[in-house]
Amino acid sequence: MLVGFPLGTDPILITEYSVVFSAIALPLTYISILIVSNDLQYMGNYVNGKAMNFGGTVYLGVILAASLAAIPLMIITGAGA
Repeated sequence: MLVGFPLGTDPILITEYSVVFSAIALPLTYISILIVSNDLQYMGNYVNGKAMNFGGTVYLGVILAASLAAIPLMIITGAGA
C-alpha cells in the first residue's frame, strides 16, 4: 500500500483493472464505428468498401478475442501479481 493514497487502495491495481475493463468495452465501441462507416446515407462517398469491411471484420475478431480473454487472463495471473 502506498502511503498518502486515500482509502488505502493500490493505484497500480486500480489501473490494471481499468485497463482490463476498457479492453472488454472496446468491441462495443468498435462495432458502432463499423455500423456508421457502412451507412451510405451518413457517410456518402466515404462509405466503406468490401476490402475495408473485410479488414474491419478481421480486426473486430482480434479485439473480440482479446476482450474475451481479458478476464480469464486477469484471474489466472492474479492481476499481474
